[in-house]
Amino acid sequence: MKQALPKVLTIEVPDDPALYGSVIFDMNDFNVLNITSEDEKRGEMYLQQRKRIELEKSVTNLDDFLNNLEIKIQIKEANKFTIPRISQLTLKTNQFNLTTCRYQEQEIEKIVQEKNTIIKAIQVEDKFGDSGITGVFIIKKDDVVWTIDTFLLSCRIMSRKIENEMMTHIINEAKKEKIELIIAHYIPTQKNKPCEMFLSNYGFKKNETDDWIFEVGKIKNTSSHVKVKIE
Repeated sequence: MKQALPKVLTIEVPDDPALYGSVIFDMNDFNVLNITSEDEKRGEMYLQQRKRIELEKSVTNLDDFLNNLEIKIQIKEANKFTIPRISQLTLKTNQFNLTTCRYQEQEIEKIVQEKNTIIKAIQVEDKFGDSGITGVFIIKKDDVVWTIDTFLLSCRIMSRKIENEMMTHIINEAKKEKIELIIAHYIPTQKNKPCEMFLSNYGFKKNETDDWIFEVGKIKNTSSHVKVKIE
């Protein structure tokens, strides 16, 4: 199963059946308490994804594919409508998740109340349909430095440069408040290597304490194939 359908979650269990329970208990995939609108539309989203794959096969390069998708993203506030999905993404996302910090809904609600914190959800849609809320970032603010606590993207919208738009938005907002540095704490896992590659490609530099630093004055250009709307 793991080789034939790598996107399907396959649980590797020990030889001793007595240990099965502890393996399942330690997984974060079953920590979600509520069903979100993205869960309810999962069948529809699979059909949309097939159309995207067909489009990708019909063009000769990535830029043509992305331009033809007509991608739009909305940067949304954390509220009673988006908090359940934000929590779900922090609990389930592994591959593109900078720190893999896990937050239950009650914890997200507390973060929203913190004065020196920014928390946003990213909703993505294209010509084939709405992928729903598939990205999250949480920023801890200081007078001269912003620290990225959480920066994640669902695996189903990876390779569309959405992460570039998310980071550019963060840096633009930091620039408005005359912030000098963005610090990204990257906590490596077996699955989240793409995050480290993204930081390096975007222009972050690793310092002596293994933090990734971006000088706000060196802002990157946004991607021409993505339209951004801020709620």
